[in-house]
Amino acid sequence: MTSNRSPNQPATNALLRVQKLAKSYVRGNLWKGRVPVAAVQDAQFEIDRARTLAIIGASGSGKSTIARCVAGLERPDAGEIWIDGSDIAQLRPRELGPFRSLVQMIFQDATTSINPRFSAAEVIEEPLLLKGWNRTDRRDLAAELIKKVGLSADWLERPAAAFSGGQQQRLVIARALTLRPKLLVLDETWCGLDLSMQAQIANLLLDLQAEHSLSYLLISHDLALVAQMADATAVMSQGQIVETGCTQQIMSDPQHTETQRLLSAAKVAACKPHLSKGASA
Repeated sequence: MTSNRSPNQPATNALLRVQKLAKSYVRGNLWKGRVPVAAVQDAQFEIDRARTLAIIGASGSGKSTIARCVAGLERPDAGEIWIDGSDIAQLRPRELGPFRSLVQMIFQDATTSINPRFSAAEVIEEPLLLKGWNRTDRRDLAAELIKKVGLSADWLERPAAAFSGGQQQRLVIARALTLRPKLLVLDETWCGLDLSMQAQIANLLLDLQAEHSLSYLLISHDLALVAQMADATAVMSQGQIVETGCTQQIMSDPQHTETQRLLSAAKVAACKPHLSKGASA
């Protein structure tokens, strides 16, 4: 990838560095009038290599908008998104090709990310097919990755629709790994799964992070999982990041009223699942 580094860009060990990010949407109609609504305002944060930053906040606070901007699915109105030394914030869609392999997004509903007519192998191999890999190499990597996410290579020919929700989420994770990304954007990845399956998927992601030095941007309303997975946490309210810090500190000594409200509502201390970095799924 050609670096877009500015001469004024400070040296940093962060894989992802977001500066003064802003994004608005136009809402309304011709009869009532159309007005811009700020989804994100002046957002700034960093994610170090092999670390996890969680963004938490109420519905509509701007969490998923940030996730989509970082993943290149939305173009911000202003600001910078530095990934591995390149600012991709204002790149046109056709210029994002080299960046696509660095960042992969995993959505909350695996069923919407998978063609039900595909086999498990076809789901995992799809990015490689678009890159022009031959069939043998695609299948070899698919067999390696399906085992890495805790499924059997014997299941590669099964239709994706025959897999359970948790198994489909594992297929999506395997597909995301095909292009050797450095950052995974996890947007409510556990929604719709029971607590046991949530813990298994979370532990799988922690294992993969340790093995491949992956960085994660974790968007979640589940503060128990955030408390166990995230090294740092940013709190959003009405499009703005109102508090950022070490997750342990945020959870034990929240400073902003929005953080206090979220923690009080979630009762984190009473519902933490048992997770540990490096635990097997």
